Amino acid sequence: MGWLERMGRVLRAQMNSLVSEAEDPEKILEKAVMNMEQELIEMRRALAEAIATQKSTERYIANYQQASQKWYERAQIALEKGNEALAKEALLQRQSYQKQAQSLQAQLEGQNEVVGKLKKDLRTLEHKYTEAKAKKNLYIARLRSAMATQKIHEITSNLNSASSVSVLEQIETKILELEARSQLTSASVTDSLEEKFASLEDEDDVDNANSKHQIS
Repeated sequence: MGWLERMGRVLRAQMNSLVSEAEDPEKILEKAVMNMEQELIEMRRALAEAIATQKSTERYIANYQQASQKWYERAQIALEKGNEALAKEALLQRQSYQKQAQSLQAQLEGQNEVVGKLKKDLRTLEHKYTEAKAKKNLYIARLRSAMATQKIHEITSNLNSASSVSVLEQIETKILELEARSQLTSASVTDSLEEKFASLEDEDDVDNANSKHQIS
């Protein structure tokens, strides 16, 4: 299974967990970014190992090719000296090194494909990782907004309009009751003042009447 496919499975599993368990979206995204970072570390390590193997194979091929060339030159020297038997032995050694070089060359081609694919996948993952880090806060805000909106819808759908109206009516009744009490208190204070002044005025009338009787 490829690196990117594995990463996709991890991210999908995390988002499913967010939906099913209502986890903190910030923790989910932080974990996703951390997993992507770990994937990058593992992929870079794998790429480094693949390149190291590739370079090692190239060195072996170069050594075998050099040995092949060396035994070819020895075969020529043997022929020049008129020693055909020795020349044949040298050519057999040359052929052995050539076969080993050819076998490693086939392996090297496969290694080159692996290295090329790893480099391509690494660039793709690096781009995704950079994008995820840059947009993490935006994703968190969007997830929180979506969850808040869903919560509001749930609360709104559960509201009982009749009970709401009843509450409003009770509040209005209470306000009217308080206003009525205030008006009654004000009227009571006014009546009391009126009675006091009326009593004073009656006393003043009596005093005036007595004064007239005394004068006459």
